Amino acid sequence: MSECRACLIFCMDFRFREKLDAFLVEEGLDRDGVDVIRVAGASYSLARPREPGDREFLMRQLELSRRLHGVRQIYLVHHEDCGAYGAEDVPDDVEEAALHAEDLGSVRKLLEERFPGMEILTYFLRLDGRAQPIG
Repeated sequence: MSECRACLIFCMDFRFREKLDAFLVEEGLDRDGVDVIRVAGASYSLARPREPGDREFLMRQLELSRRLHGVRQIYLVHHEDCGAYGAEDVPDDVEEAALHAEDLGSVRKLLEERFPGMEILTYFLRLDGRAQPIG
């Protein structure tokens, strides 16, 4: 079995490709190994599933990462101005950050129950590339 340190869930938004690469380097994940799951809204489907099965799809991906690659950490990284969250519906910076922090907190609890002993790390990535730890 090939091992890596973490699995990271991030949005599919192309505007953040280089910013995400820089974040992986900053966290040492470029050298320690990381499975990256990219899906619209990052962990939105875990916090607010729109369709039956949305939540379980991501849970299965995380479980596969744990089983196949021995990951010990899960990174949940949301970003500023996320279309899946309806960026125009939450135009205020403080309100947007609060909504993401609320969802990241609820998803952290969900994952701690599902994956006991796994370290769950949550971040909010700004358009300028700053990664802000949440919680």
